[in-house]
Amino acid sequence: MNQKIKTGYNLCSITILLLILLSAPFITQAANFDEIKEDLENQIKQKQQEINQYQQKIQENKHKERTLSNEIEILEDQISQIQIEARQLDLVIQQSTFNIQEIDVEINELNKQIDQKKDLLAEYIRMVALYDQYTLLEMALRNDKFSDFFNQLSALENVQEQTQGILVYVHELKSEFKDKRDELESEREEQNRLKSLQLIQKRTVENKQWQKEDLLEQTKGEEYRFQQLIKNAESAILNIAEQISFLADKDEAIQYAVLAASKTGIRPAFLLGVLEAESRLGLNVGTGNWKKDMYQCYQSLGYLTRAEKEKTAFLQICHELGINPDSQPVSAEPWYGCGGAMGIAQFMPTTWLAYRDQVASLTGHNPPSPWNHQDAFMAAAIKLANGGATQKNEIGERTAYAKYLGGGYYSRWVYSKVTDYVIQLTANFQEQYFD
Repeated sequence: MNQKIKTGYNLCSITILLLILLSAPFITQAANFDEIKEDLENQIKQKQQEINQYQQKIQENKHKERTLSNEIEILEDQISQIQIEARQLDLVIQQSTFNIQEIDVEINELNKQIDQKKDLLAEYIRMVALYDQYTLLEMALRNDKFSDFFNQLSALENVQEQTQGILVYVHELKSEFKDKRDELESEREEQNRLKSLQLIQKRTVENKQWQKEDLLEQTKGEEYRFQQLIKNAESAILNIAEQISFLADKDEAIQYAVLAASKTGIRPAFLLGVLEAESRLGLNVGTGNWKKDMYQCYQSLGYLTRAEKEKTAFLQICHELGINPDSQPVSAEPWYGCGGAMGIAQFMPTTWLAYRDQVASLTGHNPPSPWNHQDAFMAAAIKLANGGATQKNEIGERTAYAKYLGGGYYSRWVYSKVTDYVIQLTANFQEQYFD
């Protein structure tokens, strides 16, 4: 009886253990999905916060626009007022010029009169000089009558007095006109000075207006930019929401691809295509040994510095992760070079260390591991994004994968057969999972 109970107990324990072991992957996958879903939902919240900030900026810009428009209207009114005053001043200047011209005509006329009177005086002086050649007796004898002699003397004296009187009057009038002309000329100069000041004031106001208009255009440009950013953020929210819905029915690799792609701005189908080509999505990560297939291989090819760098990097990664480097498989030595690539993304040790901190910041795993699928997906996505995959078109993705393979010497890989294969895999994944 006790033996039966014991046997039954053992069978029950084994059954429970089997159930736990069988359900463990599903529990892990559910946990991963919940983690990814939470991350994506946080991205949606972040995008919504960005939208709110952009909308606030738009409202601030609208207030700026109204203020600037009012200021521009005020400046336009000031310019119009200055233009009216300038036109009025032009009329005053024209009138002053006309008055000066009239005075100039009158002065010229007076000058003519003076010249005429000067001629009379000259004739008088000539006659006096002629008479001075004779004595009074001789002059009297030259006339038939004494009365004629005295009449001539009286006439000369009258002409002299009249001429002198006219000259005095004309000179006084001319002096008066000249003073008036000088006064008008001074007024015109002052008016021209005022006009110059008005022009300076007008240019100053116009410069302010141009500055305000330029600022208004910049403000409108910023508003348009914020509107575009809102559209982009709204599109990103829709895309992330679709990814959350999509994840519910997809396996782990798809989930990691979607998460990494959403973090880096590349297409998840392209990331899947790359990692399918690199390692069959983790089914073929290699069976090589770091010492034989990487370190000694580089030494045999004469790349001693490269051998030491990769060795140091690999040992550092294993030490940080608490992994025995001698038992951790890497890619085996191929016919065309050396092995040593790690995990699903097939990163070389030095390459992994170059991306380690970025991966840690995005996955929260510190240190991240090249043999952890989530970390490896993220590392590959970062590298592809840096290579140009964010363009999300064929040439951008070809270039990104070529750089993934060849680094700085990538050009020969852009249209290679292996890149063609990745592009075809990408199209297949896109059609199967995302279209």
